[in-house]
Amino acid sequence: MPLIYSHRTMPLWLGIMFLCALNVAHANTSTPLSDYFKDTWSTHEGLPHNSINAIAQTSDGYLWFATWEGVARYNGRDFRFYERSDKTGILDSGIRTLVSDSDNGLWIAGVRGGITYRQGNLWQPQSAAASMVNNVLKDSSGDLWIAVEGLGVFHRPKPSIENVATEEVWVLQNISAYRLLEDSKGRIWATTEEGLYHLNGQDKQEILTKFNLPKLHVYSILETHDKRLLVATERGAFILEDNRASIVHPSLAGEAISALMEDDENNLWLGTIKNGLIKVSNSHIERLNTHSGLPNNRVLSILQDFEGSIWIGTNGGLVRLRKAPFTTWTKSRNLVGDYVRSVIDIDSDTVLVGSSEGLSLIHNNIARNARANNSAPVSVLSFAKQHDGGIWVGTYLNGLMLWKDQQLIPQFDHGNGLPSDEVRSILEDSHGNLWIGTTNGLVQRNAAGQQQIFTRNNGLPDNYIMALAEDDRGQIWVGTGVGVAKLTSNGFEIVPINNLEEAEYAFGFWMEEGYVWIATDRGLIRYNQQDGQLGLVGRRSGLPIDKLFQVVYDGTNGLWLTSNRGIWRVDYHEAHAVADGRQNEIAFEHFSESDGLASAQANGGSNPAAVAMDNGKLWFATSKGVAMIDSSTISQKNTTRLPLTIESILADGFELSANQQNILPAGTNRVVFNYAGLGYIMSSRIEYRTRLVGFEDNWASRGKNTIAEYTNLAPGKYKFLVSARYPYSDWNNADQVYEFTISPHFWQRIELQISLAFLILVILASSIKWRVQRLQKSELKLKALVEKQTYALRQQSEDFQRQANEDKLTGLPNRRAFDKWLSDKFIQAKQQQTPLALVIMDIDHFKKINDHYSHLIGDKAIKALAKQLKLLADHQIHAARWGGEEFTLMIKDMNDADVAAYCENIRHCIETYDYSDIAADLTMTVSMGVAFAHQVESYQDLLRLADQALYRAKEQGRNRVEIWQ
Repeated sequence: MPLIYSHRTMPLWLGIMFLCALNVAHANTSTPLSDYFKDTWSTHEGLPHNSINAIAQTSDGYLWFATWEGVARYNGRDFRFYERSDKTGILDSGIRTLVSDSDNGLWIAGVRGGITYRQGNLWQPQSAAASMVNNVLKDSSGDLWIAVEGLGVFHRPKPSIENVATEEVWVLQNISAYRLLEDSKGRIWATTEEGLYHLNGQDKQEILTKFNLPKLHVYSILETHDKRLLVATERGAFILEDNRASIVHPSLAGEAISALMEDDENNLWLGTIKNGLIKVSNSHIERLNTHSGLPNNRVLSILQDFEGSIWIGTNGGLVRLRKAPFTTWTKSRNLVGDYVRSVIDIDSDTVLVGSSEGLSLIHNNIARNARANNSAPVSVLSFAKQHDGGIWVGTYLNGLMLWKDQQLIPQFDHGNGLPSDEVRSILEDSHGNLWIGTTNGLVQRNAAGQQQIFTRNNGLPDNYIMALAEDDRGQIWVGTGVGVAKLTSNGFEIVPINNLEEAEYAFGFWMEEGYVWIATDRGLIRYNQQDGQLGLVGRRSGLPIDKLFQVVYDGTNGLWLTSNRGIWRVDYHEAHAVADGRQNEIAFEHFSESDGLASAQANGGSNPAAVAMDNGKLWFATSKGVAMIDSSTISQKNTTRLPLTIESILADGFELSANQQNILPAGTNRVVFNYAGLGYIMSSRIEYRTRLVGFEDNWASRGKNTIAEYTNLAPGKYKFLVSARYPYSDWNNADQVYEFTISPHFWQRIELQISLAFLILVILASSIKWRVQRLQKSELKLKALVEKQTYALRQQSEDFQRQANEDKLTGLPNRRAFDKWLSDKFIQAKQQQTPLALVIMDIDHFKKINDHYSHLIGDKAIKALAKQLKLLADHQIHAARWGGEEFTLMIKDMNDADVAAYCENIRHCIETYDYSDIAADLTMTVSMGVAFAHQVESYQDLLRLADQALYRAKEQGRNRVEIWQ
C-alpha cells in the first residue's frame, strides 16, 4: 500500500524516527545561511546552459559543470566549453553526470550513452552505453558501474591482459537508475525509480521494505561522515541504520529531495525538486529559494569545493554560497534599523547597535530590540560605557540618555544644560568626568554634577564635536569639524593636523601607549606623544582614499579603517614606518560588498563607529546594517595555497602541450603563456608574477593579468615559472614550470660561427703575410691588392646581408626583413595617420600536397605562389615568406574595403591558377587573415590580430579571407 502523507499529517512513526536522527549534523554551531555570500551565474555570465546537471572538482582545482550544451570548466574568471567531438569522445552535448577521482581524472557521461574519461589534458573515450547515462562509479577494485536511464545498471570488469575485450554484466534491468555509491564497507548501492538496490549483495532485491519504507522513487544516496546511509526520495530524506529508517527532519515529510551533500561542518544540504535548497544543522532547518536568491527552485546538484564554498546547480543557473569575511546584520535579521551610526561591546558575546530607528542588541549572533517596551523610536548617534554599569547613549534629537536594564532613560538635553540635543560623542574619563560632545560645544560634568561648557572661546578649534578620547597620560582629545585639540593642564592645545595636506575633519581616535592615531579627511594621522610630531598615512603612501572615519586595532597586526568606500586593513608596523618616514608605500586590503558587507558605505561623524573586541571580532557601523569580521580569519585566508595551472601555451599561434618539453623551430617569434590560480573566493584579487629563466634575471610582476607574452627570443633553452598569491600574502612556490628550446638558424649555430671566424682569421693572416712579401716589390701592387681584398670582403658582407634578409627557396624577403618593414611602416602610418594593412596567408592543407606529390613538388608549389606574389610587389605592397607555407603582405595607403577586395582577388587568382606544369591535377587554395593598423597600438598587436584572423579563416572552412573584427 502506498505511503501517503503531507507536512500537516506526518505519521507518528516518522516523528519518532526523527528523534533518532537529530544527531546527524555536527554538534558545533553551524554557519547560518544568511551569513553566506551568494554569487550567481547563468548564460549571461558565460554558462553554455542554465541547467546544471552535475558539479565536480578535479584534484588540480578546476570546477566542472555538466549542462545540456556540454561540459563547462571554470577557473574562477571564465568558462571553457567541451562539446561533442571525436577528440573528447563526447557523443552528445547533453551531459548528465560528472565524477572526479583522486588521480586528477574526470568521468563524463551523457544523454546518448557516451562515456569518456579525462585525465590531465588527455581524453580517453570509452565504449558507449545503450541509452542515457545518469551516473558512473569506478569501485575500489577498478570495475566500472554504469547507471542507465530506463535500462538499469551494468558493470564492466577492470580490463586485464587475459580479458582485453570489454564485458558488460547487467545487474539491474528494465528500470531507471539514477545514482551509484560504494560505501566504506565496499557495498555498491543504486538508487532507482522503484527504490534502493544493493548491487553486490547476495540478491538484487529492493531493500527499502527492510527499513519499513515503501518502494519510493530514490533520487540520490550519501554516506555521511559518521558512516550512515542517507537516501533522497520523492517523500523526504531518510537515514538508514539498523534496519530502521529515520527521517532527517519532520518538516521534510513529503518533500521530493533530488540531491544530497554533507559539508565539512557535518551540515546536510538537500536539493529539492520544486522548493529550492534546504540546510539541516542539528534540528535547525534553513531554506534558500527563489525568494531568497536562488535562480530556480529545482535543485539538480550540490558540491562543496576545496575552499569550503557551496555550489548549487539549478534549472535556472548556478549559485555559489561562500563564507564571506564579513557578516552583516540588517532589518532582515531583526536589527531595529539599517542605518547604523554607532556600535559598542557589552561583553565578548554581545554588542549594542545604534541606528536611526533605535537600539538593537546582538547576543551570540542573534539580534533583537534592545528595549523591553515598544517605546517610540530614538535616533541614536553615539555610545560610551558608564563605569557603574549601563551605556551612555547620544541621540540625534533627544540629547543624552542611559541604556540600562533594557530601558532607555533620558538624562540631559537642551532643556537642562546641553547646548544642543545632537550628541555625537561621549566619554567617561578615568577621573569620573562625563564629557558630552554636541554640535554646539563640549560639555563636562564632574562627579559632583557640576557642569562646564567649552567652545571656540575656550580654545577649541570648533563647536561641532565628533570624537572624544582619553590617552595614556590622562589627556582628553577632542575631534571637531575643523581640527583637533587636547586638554592639558594649561587648557586646550590645538594639534596642527592642518599642516598635513590641510586636514580638518577629525572623525575618530585610537589610543596606544605613546601615540594617538586620528582618522581624518586627509588620511590616518599619527601623533607622537614624546616629541609632538605628526605623521600621515594617506594618498601619498598609496591609500586610494582620503576620508577615513574610524581606526581600530585588531590586537594582532592590523589597523582597520572605515570610509565611504569600504573598509581597509593596513599593517600596523607598516603604518608606523610610513608615519616615521622610513617607508614610502603601504600595502592595504580593501573590503566591500563582495566580502559580505550589505553596503560598502561605513558611517562616520559619531562615535564609536567601529569597535574591536578582545576575542578578535571587529564590528563596523554602515549605512546598511552592522558588519562583523573575525580578524583571525584574514591571516588564515592569506596563507591558503592556490592551485596553479598553465592553461595554454602558444608558439606563433600554434598550441603546445603543457605536459611535455618542446623544441620550437628556428625563427619562432612569439611565445604566449596563459595561466590561472584556481582560487574561487577571491579570484578577481589573485596576483601573479612570472619569470622566464634564460631571458629574465628577476621576477616580473603581472598584477592580475593571466597572460605572459614573449617576442623575439634568441635561440636557446628557457624555463617558464609562474607564481601566485592572494593580496599581500606570501608568494606560492613556483612549482608550475614549462621548459622549451628555440632552435637556431643554421647561421646562428655556434660551430658554424666558430668555423667561419677561424676561416676569416686564416685568410686574414695569409693576406697579411702575402701583402708584407709584396710590399717589398711594389707599393702600387700593394695598394691594388688592398683594394681587391677590401672589395672581396665587402661583397662577402653584402652576400651575408642578402642571405639574412632573403628566403633561399623563393627569393622573397624573409621574416626578418618583413619584421623590419612592418615595424618602420607601422610607426610611419601611425604618425601620418595613413592606412596600413597586414595580411598573413597560409596554403591550405599543404601537408597533403607534400604527402600526395612529394616534398619536391611542394617546394615548386611554394615557388609558384611566391612568383605570383612577386608580381604584386611595388611601392604599395610588400610580400615576404613568413615561414613554411605561410606568406605575408603589407599593404599601404589602401582603405579597408579595397584591402578586402584586393585580398579576395588574390585568393581567387591563386585558386584558379594553372599549376599543371608542376604536377597534373595540382590545385592550391589559401586562407588569409587581415588586420589594420588603426585597430591596434603596436605592430606586435597587429601581428597578433592578423594571426588570429587567419585561425578564424581556417576554422570557418579555409580558402577564405577573414577580416579581424
